[in-house]
Amino acid sequence: MSPKLNKMTTNYQKATKRSIFIGILLIPLSSFWISNSEMVTGVTEITSTSLLIGAVFVLFLLMLVNVLLEKTVPDHALSGAEMLTIFVMLNIGMSINGIGMFGFLVTALCNPFWYATPENGWHDFFPEIPSWFVPQSKDAIQHLYLGESTLYRWDHLKAWAVPILVWSAFTFVLLWVMLCVNALLRKRWLEHEQLSFPITTLPVEMSLRERRFSDYLKNRYLWIGLLIAILIQTNNTLQYYYPQLPYIKVKPFDIGHLFSERPWNAVAGFPIAFHPCVIGLTYFIPLDISFSCWFFFLFRKGQQVLAAMISTGGGSVWGPSARYPAIAEQGVGAWIGLAFLVLWTGRKHLVQTLSIAWSGEPSDEPIHQRYAWLGLILGIIALVAFCSFAGLNAIVATIFILLFLLYMIGLTRIRSEGGVIWNFGPYINPPQLMVHLTGSRLLNQRDLTVLAYLQWFNLDYRCAVMPHQLEGLRIAHVGRIQRKSMFGLIVLAMIVGIAAAYWNVLRMYYIKGAGTPYVNLWRTNMGLIPYRQLRAWLDYPTYSGLDSLPFIGGGMLATFLLMFLRTHFLWWPIHPIGYAVGHSFIIDLIWTPMCVSWCLKKLVLQYGGIRAYRQAMPFFIGLLLGDYLSGCTFSLIGVILDIPMYRVFPN
Repeated sequence: MSPKLNKMTTNYQKATKRSIFIGILLIPLSSFWISNSEMVTGVTEITSTSLLIGAVFVLFLLMLVNVLLEKTVPDHALSGAEMLTIFVMLNIGMSINGIGMFGFLVTALCNPFWYATPENGWHDFFPEIPSWFVPQSKDAIQHLYLGESTLYRWDHLKAWAVPILVWSAFTFVLLWVMLCVNALLRKRWLEHEQLSFPITTLPVEMSLRERRFSDYLKNRYLWIGLLIAILIQTNNTLQYYYPQLPYIKVKPFDIGHLFSERPWNAVAGFPIAFHPCVIGLTYFIPLDISFSCWFFFLFRKGQQVLAAMISTGGGSVWGPSARYPAIAEQGVGAWIGLAFLVLWTGRKHLVQTLSIAWSGEPSDEPIHQRYAWLGLILGIIALVAFCSFAGLNAIVATIFILLFLLYMIGLTRIRSEGGVIWNFGPYINPPQLMVHLTGSRLLNQRDLTVLAYLQWFNLDYRCAVMPHQLEGLRIAHVGRIQRKSMFGLIVLAMIVGIAAAYWNVLRMYYIKGAGTPYVNLWRTNMGLIPYRQLRAWLDYPTYSGLDSLPFIGGGMLATFLLMFLRTHFLWWPIHPIGYAVGHSFIIDLIWTPMCVSWCLKKLVLQYGGIRAYRQAMPFFIGLLLGDYLSGCTFSLIGVILDIPMYRVFPN
């Protein structure tokens, strides 16, 4: 290693053994919490936000314990870097167990077998489903859905052994490929472009700058924000049990009924919300991005009204229409365009990483560029081979994996630069987009069946792991934790998280029953969507949907144009991230609190400057923390007492 690199790396510290041990211990405990709160009692979804509610709650408790340790036994207190290490590991582990990941996997695998009837014809799929995808025991599947049993029976464990190994390996390789992409993009986004990473602001303030955060606890503005959020959520929780009490409307409520005349009724739903946590987090998002997000929500609604006026009738936003305004297609174009844009602007950096990989010169990256590129290429080959062994055409499989990675790069860019509190992808996910553009007539039944099975991690991106991985590397950069050490800890958290998630979900479903009223059936029902679509693809074969391409291309061109204007005119106020967010479901339920926060931040900066901005920070941290702490407190009460509770966030 060169002296320059050696000097750079010696300034960073390795993760300590006790922080690793605490992180490993907390992952299965948090998985137990997730399974019993989100999937049983139906209380606040602690993994539904970009800045995970449950992880922040645990970090807050660690901080309080640490303040006590510093006053009593300071030698045993955790350092800021140690708390950040624990937070990153917890983030990775919790996201794997959350919405859109293992929260969907188990029931998505078995739903065709349990819900098949002569009427829906799902039995037709059975010959096309590889035997190693799902348990081959009818008894194991029956007890999974009916409950009142246990995972710890030999016949159940035997039935699940192969599917657990198969899908655990697939998930690990998928996460590994995303981690390799992050390793290659890290330097460009963190050091060259210096993206703001708003999601990491609060955990860094709570741990790395713990002493300053302890001062925050003495700040009256923090307590004002904290009390506002806690009192609102406490009142609404009491109203949940005592309906005679007044309800404070902070969750989305629709005012679309006010637009009853044509063409204004084309806006359809028009939700209004005032989530304190969204107002709090948006304060840390750059003004041009927060403005663009809510602006493009209104712009999208305007397009729907315009379409009604000119009688093109663009139809529902929930699928391709190939008619103006084609909101779903625009969203796809915006997300893919955003991914292409960041790859194009970072092309010199990527070429440099290839050069370093080829020459083998020393590197201070989390993993050497040679192994990052090899890991990426071999990982993609492994994923394509998995799909091919399952019966999916190799070309279709390759396109699917690459398209999914483009979606993830777009999402990670949105999170890294925009920090939006909720993650949803475009209205058309990769398998749906491929079938639509190709036409279900041109794909055989095996191809369509495997694509349906691969929708489980494409139905909801709220717990997509790739943004958490890059945020972990950013936290290591800010917290001066050795990058290689953090990279290894992320891999370790992935392994522990997969094992803990599988164990907790199966354990819980065998007790409660995945098809009974004793669980939150929304997750089970989400796993029905791919097979209803599969039945429709087979019953109503479609021709190629190439007529949607002009709208997808238009979305991409609009993204490129917005970036060009932003980089060439300093006064230009609109950001392409807002266009991508505004044409997806992310923004529908949070546009109002983002608008409120943008207005407040704009006023603070305009009339008080950066000093006033910093003075107001504790208030907005209080709003965010108040929502998170009250949500987690009521969640734990629901888990302990095994009762339903008011859901602080989201709906």
